Amino acid sequence: MADPVFYGVGVPRGDGRPALVLPGLFANDFYLQPMHSWLGRIGYRPVPSTFWLNAGCPERLTGQAQEALERRERASHLVILGSPVGGMMRFRWGNASSAPSTPSRRLGEASSRARNLLDPDCDAPDCGCAFFPDLRAPLNWRTKVVSVYSRDDPIVPAWSCQIPGAENIEVRGTHSGLAFNGAVYRALAEQLSSG
Repeated sequence: MADPVFYGVGVPRGDGRPALVLPGLFANDFYLQPMHSWLGRIGYRPVPSTFWLNAGCPERLTGQAQEALERRERASHLVILGSPVGGMMRFRWGNASSAPSTPSRRLGEASSRARNLLDPDCDAPDCGCAFFPDLRAPLNWRTKVVSVYSRDDPIVPAWSCQIPGAENIEVRGTHSGLAFNGAVYRALAEQLSSG
């Protein structure tokens, strides 16, 4: 918190656009409150995800996030911090032998157990819901995708965060620390002000 970036010093100002902030797996909006406050300080309107816990059926969570955002206007940027979305996009669902062997595999298994508890009727990815095909579908050309990751992350490997066609930004730091990392805030301010 000693870094001037947390107070909006030396970063481009926002234009009042909404910024939907989604927490990572097993987290909620409370964890991201410093980022919400910072986005407000630099001129954006932070939109909470309304997740009490980011776990469970991916289709239900996607609908909940869309509902939170649609109360305002569409997003111009999709910013992802330390998320294995790139790896998920390349993974062939339904073929367990093609699953990458990574340190985050146990986290994926924990996610599946939580989904079974929170949404027992959800059989993702075998349910046929739109979440997994949508993950591979191109976004609107006006939506800029930014993935911020760290090679120092012991939970989510850097290769799985890199998304083809996105602005992939590498910073130093830990997985959970990305939400509080001054280098991440600088990159976000720059990326949000462009496009």
